[in-house]
Amino acid sequence: MPGSENEVRLIEAVQRGEADAWRDLIDRYQGRLVSFAKRMLAQPGDAEDLVQDTFMGLLRSLPTFDPDRSLETYLFAILRHKLNDHFRRQKTGQRQSLEQLDLDDTPTAWIEPDTPSSHLAGAESLAAQRAALVRCLRQWVEQCEVQGRFQELIVVEMLMVVGLRNREVAADLGLSETAVAGVKFRVIERWRELTREQIRDHDWQEADLAATSTVARIWREEGVSCPKRSTLGRFLLGALDDDWNSFVEFHSKAAGCDRCLANLDDLRSEDERDARSHEQLRERCFASSVGFLSRRPE
Repeated sequence: MPGSENEVRLIEAVQRGEADAWRDLIDRYQGRLVSFAKRMLAQPGDAEDLVQDTFMGLLRSLPTFDPDRSLETYLFAILRHKLNDHFRRQKTGQRQSLEQLDLDDTPTAWIEPDTPSSHLAGAESLAAQRAALVRCLRQWVEQCEVQGRFQELIVVEMLMVVGLRNREVAADLGLSETAVAGVKFRVIERWRELTREQIRDHDWQEADLAATSTVARIWREEGVSCPKRSTLGRFLLGALDDDWNSFVEFHSKAAGCDRCLANLDDLRSEDERDARSHEQLRERCFASSVGFLSRRPE
């Protein structure tokens, strides 16, 4: 989801060098990040180190942080980047392949200062195109949610994220292949409409719903269809209506969204979590970065 007003205020406070805001940010996001990293690592003990590096990565990129982007999405993107580096170093024992975690569209915040200006301009152009595409996809997802078109959303995730064929989706959902093909056709046409103004050179094809396509990877990396954390909390309480419940169940379990599974793990453990251990990690992350915070670029 786009950055909330609370997130924007928190980031602005951190950018001003307010230590209490930085401690609050760490406390708010460390649990879900640790849960995510543990799901990916053969040695869960490495998770806290990578999360600590993730918070440092956020601090370094604060001067270029886009307030319109979800802070959670940005933190998960940095953590994926750190996991990639970790897997390249370790080579063995990872639970996920590098291809699944690879980030081709490196955020401009990670580009070294001595990068040639032409390369930087190209990266910024790619980042702008990606941002426009994410806005269009989110708009479509929000329309599905508001209009209760959850089956359509599930069909798209089965085709795109799970990588199933039309006939497999039809069999799993008790639909005809014609019905699945109809959903695909309508979705592609709607995406064409939404992207026509923002991304003029993009023409949606059926291949765009394939699991290996760029849009599929962006869908996963940006958490385009990930429910809000408050929605996941209501899911755990059994307080969602049937349509929403079915989608969250599918999205988190069948589609295997590691980000939502990490949030669910974190929410389940909030009441059971060792408060002392949680506080120790928060203070460790804070202590390792507060010096950098005080030297933030103007």
